[in-house]
Amino acid sequence: MLSRSFFTREDVVEIARDLLGKSLFTFQEELIGGIIIETEAYKGIEDRACHAYNNRRTARTEVMFQQGGIAYVYLCYGIHYLLNVVTNKAKIPHAVLIRALFPTHGLATMAKRRNKTICDPHLTHGPGALCQALGITKEYNGKELSKRALSMD
Repeated sequence: MLSRSFFTREDVVEIARDLLGKSLFTFQEELIGGIIIETEAYKGIEDRACHAYNNRRTARTEVMFQQGGIAYVYLCYGIHYLLNVVTNKAKIPHAVLIRALFPTHGLATMAKRRNKTICDPHLTHGPGALCQALGITKEYNGKELSKRALSMD
């Protein structure tokens, strides 16, 4: 498991890079997940692409202002859930979007959820596809990444 101190470092770009090669798992009835192969960093209030740009605080973004090491999950375009990892200290809304992973565990379940074959190269490529395959929904929003249901190591 990654420690809280891994996520509370100041440099969100460095954290995004360091997450590459780490594992991400969900656990419902079985262990499902794989190795992170693509990330995207968002640098809080100064990053125009970040939901918290210009210190924007809404019900949806409030979780980004918490201490790093928790999930920020939101529904994009009313269709796909996307998983971000909140980083930095409390009140500094940095996050890393998990864009893709190489699947290693629970492939049959992932394929069923995505209506794909196990061999499909797009099984967990793209942040929406990844969340669908891993069963990540808004229920994971605000959850610690070291808990049994959602973990990184």
